[in-house]
Amino acid sequence: MPGCSRECCTTSLISQTMTRMGPILAPEMSLPLANSAASSATDPSSLFPKLPSLNGTYGAVLIGTYVSLILYGVTLHQAYRYFRLSSSDSPGTKIYVVGLLTLDTFHTVVCMHISYWYLVENYFDPLRLYTGVWSINLLSVLVGVTIISCQCFYARRVYLLGRQYRLLVLATAIMFLAELGCSITLSVKAFVEPSYTDFRKFAWLISVAFGIVVLADVLLTGVLILTLNRSRTGFRRTDSMIDVLILYAMCTGLLTDIFSALIFIFALVSPSNMIYIGCDSVAAKLYVNSVLAALNFRRSFASGEDSGVLAGVVGLFRQPRPDTETTSGIMSSPLFLNSKTSGGSSHAMQRLQKGRLEGHVTVQAHVLGSGPSGLSASGSAHAI
Repeated sequence: MPGCSRECCTTSLISQTMTRMGPILAPEMSLPLANSAASSATDPSSLFPKLPSLNGTYGAVLIGTYVSLILYGVTLHQAYRYFRLSSSDSPGTKIYVVGLLTLDTFHTVVCMHISYWYLVENYFDPLRLYTGVWSINLLSVLVGVTIISCQCFYARRVYLLGRQYRLLVLATAIMFLAELGCSITLSVKAFVEPSYTDFRKFAWLISVAFGIVVLADVLLTGVLILTLNRSRTGFRRTDSMIDVLILYAMCTGLLTDIFSALIFIFALVSPSNMIYIGCDSVAAKLYVNSVLAALNFRRSFASGEDSGVLAGVVGLFRQPRPDTETTSGIMSSPLFLNSKTSGGSSHAMQRLQKGRLEGHVTVQAHVLGSGPSGLSASGSAHAI
């Protein structure tokens, strides 16, 4: 009808006028549709869904990946030095180093895949950010195997010190199995519980695993330091080299234990974040670097006349097997005395100290019950 049409046209005209003039004369009278269009024009991000903050989650993982890549470069350098300078090592040692390098390389690939998958390929998919992928699910068991492989190197070093320490080595071996069990359980739970919200309920297993890691490291390092401290002879040069070895043992174990303690704390206190995962990746790299540095340390430390003999105390390498060798006065240390030497250990000590004054002595030695070891002044050695 004509009246209705005129009324409709009038209403439409008023609406258009208010839409155009509303933001200027009376903002509160603007239509909701006009407000929405204006908001979209000034802030295009309002059209997209709000994403959660990633600073404490995948941001921490990304920073851990950055640091891990730097340490992986150090690992490659250490491995290059090892294969270049330690060609005389046993095949078993070389296979062990290759295995560590393979684990470390795979760990690096996994860390990069985690960062790419969540922060590049699925950065705009909030549901993907809360679900697991094969790389992050395997991370726990991969880090666990890497750390245990490195700890076995230090456990064997203590095993070579003597039979009195073999019960301690057995106890640490049980700890290693417990660590491995926690790591495998975490990976299985990650595949079974794909949601990160459900998985973080098991973060306490990470605290248990790294609590055991710290305890085993403290025991093994403590035994080495105690043994070295007891091997002091009173001679300035010998004692200074012992101080160097003690300091080296403390430094190589300190950094790894700091990161292990951080993982223990963060997984226990803040399981909803992923800071412990970032520290987890760095800790694995530090363990691999510490083992390779220990293997390379033999060569630099054995460059002196007596260094190769003293480095054998910590089980870094096994010496050749002749029963008798010519060595310097550092052999006055009780660690190198054979309990079967005629006249007893006291008589042998007196003979060795007298030989130091004469500058030359021939002895038969054991490294704390690890078997006969021919020790020469040249410091030459074969790797374990």
